[in-house]
Amino acid sequence: MIKRYIKIFDGHRKAYGTAKLKYAKVDPDKGGKLVIPDGDYGWTHKELTEEVYQKHLDGVLSIGVQPCNEDSQAKFGVIDIDPKDYVDFDRRYIIEKIQEYKLPLIPVLSKSGGLHLYLFINEFILATVIVSFLSNLLSLFKLKSNNEIFPKQTQLTKDPETGNVGPGQFINLPYFKKSERLAINLDGTTFTFEQFLDVAEANIVSAEDLKKITESIEQKDLEGVDADFNDGPPCLAHLSKIMKNPGFDGKDRFMYNYHVFVKMKYGADNWQQKVMNAPVKYFEPVHANAWTEKTLNSKVRSWAKSEKGYTCTQSPLNDYCKKGICVKKKYGILAGSKGSYPVLSNLRKIDIEPEPEYEFDVTKPDGIGKASVYCKSIEHVTDQRKRRNSIARAAGFPPPIIKAPEDQLILEALFSTQKVVNPPIGTSPKEKLHDVLHAKINGPKAMNDAAFKSGTVLIEEGRAYFKFDKFYDKLRSKNWKHSEDKTGVMMSTNYKECGLEFIEQKRFPTKEKGKYNTPTKNVVSISIKNFEDVKINHTVMKHNTEIM
Repeated sequence: MIKRYIKIFDGHRKAYGTAKLKYAKVDPDKGGKLVIPDGDYGWTHKELTEEVYQKHLDGVLSIGVQPCNEDSQAKFGVIDIDPKDYVDFDRRYIIEKIQEYKLPLIPVLSKSGGLHLYLFINEFILATVIVSFLSNLLSLFKLKSNNEIFPKQTQLTKDPETGNVGPGQFINLPYFKKSERLAINLDGTTFTFEQFLDVAEANIVSAEDLKKITESIEQKDLEGVDADFNDGPPCLAHLSKIMKNPGFDGKDRFMYNYHVFVKMKYGADNWQQKVMNAPVKYFEPVHANAWTEKTLNSKVRSWAKSEKGYTCTQSPLNDYCKKGICVKKKYGILAGSKGSYPVLSNLRKIDIEPEPEYEFDVTKPDGIGKASVYCKSIEHVTDQRKRRNSIARAAGFPPPIIKAPEDQLILEALFSTQKVVNPPIGTSPKEKLHDVLHAKINGPKAMNDAAFKSGTVLIEEGRAYFKFDKFYDKLRSKNWKHSEDKTGVMMSTNYKECGLEFIEQKRFPTKEKGKYNTPTKNVVSISIKNFEDVKINHTVMKHNTEIM
């Protein structure tokens, strides 16, 4: 059973995510959602083995997987439905749409009370293909175009300073304890673990299957639509069919985006006339009459000077977005967004001392792919030029330079997505510093002056003495990023209770009367007993407190 489970939930195997469920609680302000506090999610940078999967199924450890591997491929994807009101969430509607379109999706109850719609592929394929397919389904479920889809990153990028691959974000796996986060049947009943494996395997599809399903959805969208829209955004095609529905709100935004489309398609000579004809063609007479010739001429003059693209992130376009189809259209989102700033999302504040680091996702020029961008400080997020360099390094393209007011809007949207996360266990500066300091104090002891000068620790009257520069070299070998002066401040602050001091010089003792060793410069001194009492909040290294 375990091997069947691993086969369908395979992904990035060099790390796995964990969630501290004991701190989860129902939040009435979020419609009854089960919430885990920021910081209680985290990555464990160890191999994702069969044993780890088994711990999840046994209820020992709740794990999550990054579906995308280092080759930018995945074999499963997820639409994460996170409703505003969990108490009154209508799962039946979702299930009916899955049936109506014969979609190969398995609905699974999420830990928060929403739904995860799982898609399983028969082999690893480009992660962008999976994300593209799932993005086309969002509007079918009345979900916005920015609804979460996993894999969130379709390209895993490296930390430019350490060279380590950043795993991005994980999705919590179902069947924790084999009895929680269960898949549900079409009638709303849940599947046992064994039944789930059978159903999941029966719904495994190929990349070719995804293509056929997408084509059928596109064909249905274009039924009864003016042929003008065949090579344009699917959302505009759909809107042209429902514009006459009573109570439809969004005619101004349709007209604006329609002008973007016809300006590209028909050029300078004909697009104005298309705009002038549109109200009569697509609106009810009472609404068409509101668009007088004077109003239309004014709009045309204004839009003639405009170089902005589609407003894809705004309603009503994002209510009917099928991005995976749109990006392949001749006059789709990619043609209509040249020069636009890329979408930034999923800001993660990595809560480390003395200064937090940051990551965010950037949508690539293909409109589908996403890469994680690492920023070593807040300035690399908020400063446009530094952020531009970080994006170019991680995602392979430089965003355009934009004006300050527009950049402010970009930042406000990005910071609205911020979550605080803990660094991987054992990797925070505080933990690294403690581990290296522990190894120094408990390592080889200086038996002579030459050893002390080379960096070996001297133990004298309950205190440890060692050269700071040699200690700093050891930290640097552990991918330590901080300067010498900042490291010194961290040591003084973190080990103040241990009486840690930086002393100008220390002589190695000698028993020969009248003989003195030359002083060793720039030495750190710390109380051994007080150091043993310092608590460090990780379990990667089991510290041996006995001084050798």
